Amino acid sequence: MAGAPVVVNGEPIEEGEIRAEVSGLRKELESRACELSFEQRLQLRDRAISLLVERRLIFQECRRLGISPTPQVIEEAAAALVPRVDGVSGCRAGTDLTEVRREAERRLTFAAMLARWCRNIAPPKSTEVRDYYRSHQDQFWRPETIHASHLVRNKEGRSIDEIRPEIEAARQRLIEGEDFAKLAAACSDCPENGGDLGFFARGVMVEEFDAIVFSAPLREVTPVFETRFGVHIAMVHERRTEGIMELTEVGGNIAEALHRVKQDREVGRQLEALRRKAVIQVAA
Repeated sequence: MAGAPVVVNGEPIEEGEIRAEVSGLRKELESRACELSFEQRLQLRDRAISLLVERRLIFQECRRLGISPTPQVIEEAAAALVPRVDGVSGCRAGTDLTEVRREAERRLTFAAMLARWCRNIAPPKSTEVRDYYRSHQDQFWRPETIHASHLVRNKEGRSIDEIRPEIEAARQRLIEGEDFAKLAAACSDCPENGGDLGFFARGVMVEEFDAIVFSAPLREVTPVFETRFGVHIAMVHERRTEGIMELTEVGGNIAEALHRVKQDREVGRQLEALRRKAVIQVAA
């Protein structure tokens, strides 16, 4: 303990914990395509220490209040965290089940403490949601979007002349009444969700794809067309024009976000109270 870089109410935070937290923060930022400057890399250690201190304070408070998940709940949560191979839990080499259980217990304990702190934080009233919507309408602008499905045969070393007859045949089967999703699941090189791409705006797909589907009639199979990936057919199920989304579409998301802001403020207030009472020693 004497050599620990940080001690919180007598409990050490070891150098290994800090390095692991720094590594996790760095990976998270880099996954968002954030180019970290030298100064930002130096600041990661301070951020990591701050987060570890907060967690330690929360778990210490949980112990004081006797908040602890039951062994059964821990086992169920751990099972959800364990990698699965061929449907069998825990059979992937290198899985440390003891550490998985510890992680499950940490997550459950953390969630229980946050739930306790926020138990009296009421969801926003409908008037709050409506007022936020009216004063932030620029946040709810939606470009033109379409909901479409496609069936594709990728090039993958084959020529267009080889692939096109396969798509032509699939198109004929659709015209004769076969179900698009079932045919895509069976015949497409992208069979996931029966070829359903959901709603998307221009620019999400490649230009050649957009050029066809954004001008296609609703609920009709498109002509066979090519992109840099291969040969396709598509069907547009629904079209949404650009404009401000209705309150009925976004009200639930607004309510959830406003509620989360209130909860975050309460968690911050509780953490600040714990910090004021704590003895935190940071090595120079």
